[in-house]
Amino acid sequence: MKIEEINIDGFGKFHKYHCQTSGKLEVFYGKNESGKTTLRKFMIAMLFGLEKSRGLAARYDDFTRYQPVNGGIYGGSMVFEKDGIRYKIMRNFAQGQTEYRIFDADTMEELKGKEYFFESDKQAFENTVSMTQAEIRTGREMKEVLQNSMANLRSSKDAAIDLRKAIDHLKARRRQMRKDSVFAQIDNLRRQQGSWQYDAQTLNEYEQEEREIRKRLRQKRKLTLLQKILLWFRKLFGGEDEERIRKIELRHRLEIIEIEKAQLMQQKEEADKKKQEYEILLGQKRKKELEIHEIELAMKAIEEAASQVQKTFGQELNEKISEIFCDMTNGKYTQVVMDENLSMMVYDGFDHVDMKYLSNATVEQLYFALRLASADLLYENDAFPLFLDDVFGNYDDERLAQTMQYLSHHTDRQIFLFTGRKEILRLLDEKEILYHLISL
Repeated sequence: MKIEEINIDGFGKFHKYHCQTSGKLEVFYGKNESGKTTLRKFMIAMLFGLEKSRGLAARYDDFTRYQPVNGGIYGGSMVFEKDGIRYKIMRNFAQGQTEYRIFDADTMEELKGKEYFFESDKQAFENTVSMTQAEIRTGREMKEVLQNSMANLRSSKDAAIDLRKAIDHLKARRRQMRKDSVFAQIDNLRRQQGSWQYDAQTLNEYEQEEREIRKRLRQKRKLTLLQKILLWFRKLFGGEDEERIRKIELRHRLEIIEIEKAQLMQQKEEADKKKQEYEILLGQKRKKELEIHEIELAMKAIEEAASQVQKTFGQELNEKISEIFCDMTNGKYTQVVMDENLSMMVYDGFDHVDMKYLSNATVEQLYFALRLASADLLYENDAFPLFLDDVFGNYDDERLAQTMQYLSHHTDRQIFLFTGRKEILRLLDEKEILYHLISL
């Protein structure tokens, strides 16, 4: 990627400002307050937009800080080349950070509906190829960038499977499934299990007694001739009919049994209904638990894959940092070893030296190498220019010369160097390093 033209309608102190770049190394030279940082912020805003913060933070954010002070529409345009195609992007920041128009810079045909994205986001950009003296030492944000990016497996140059996002999605899905109402319903039914009981033995006894009574009611009493004569005399003289009394008593008992049995049957039906409901819910719960188990297996597989990717990437990153730092220091340090917390050691030909024992300039140079290595490995397709805003404050002439010669000969990236130091211009001239000067 190469930025070719910058047009500012209104941004900070700039109004109707135009400049063109013509070389690999662009040096923006100016005294303090000349607008070097403002110009760098404008180019970054053209690439990624300008977000307005919320609440009290909005009083001090970039959106507020760089509003036009000399008139003009808040925004502008920028021409850049990417993958052999020249684009012109136009933004009006007052309309929102996502509002932009993009054109074919040669024909000015607007590319309607064209999705235009970079591999890296703004946070990754500002922790790799965009550097200032105050921010050169990496911190929590750089660690997050590396951890997030190392968790990516690229299935092709155009698509990436973000494993960290995949795991987050699976965790959210697992939390959602664990909140399913079936779990609460199962627990509730379990607490009620004691109330589902009915007296099955008593019901069985009632049913047996009922059958026996009905049998007795159907039976006709067999009487001898003498019993029949006595029964006739009893009826003749108004005596009690023992058979009728017996049947009345049996029917009365049968009514009582039917009432008691109906109550027990109702209890049985309710218990059977609850048990059936419980079995259905239990089946649903088991299905949910199986899905949760499958999610956890998927998470484990992804984490194992991510761990392997991080291990491989960590080795590649150490090798890349070592290569860059060795070239920058003319072979003084041949190896760099970095752990997961971004703590580094360097090998000086005799032993490994912890970075806390190195000079401030060497440490900054080491972090510089880390940023370059990270950008080359993680976002190779973007190939953003390097934005260097007075990052060499602690460098002596020799170290500065080594670094600039490395950038001149070993990187294909366009370099934007923002500085107010005349000695840097002098050094570039002495070392015959080609550059294009833009005075502010």
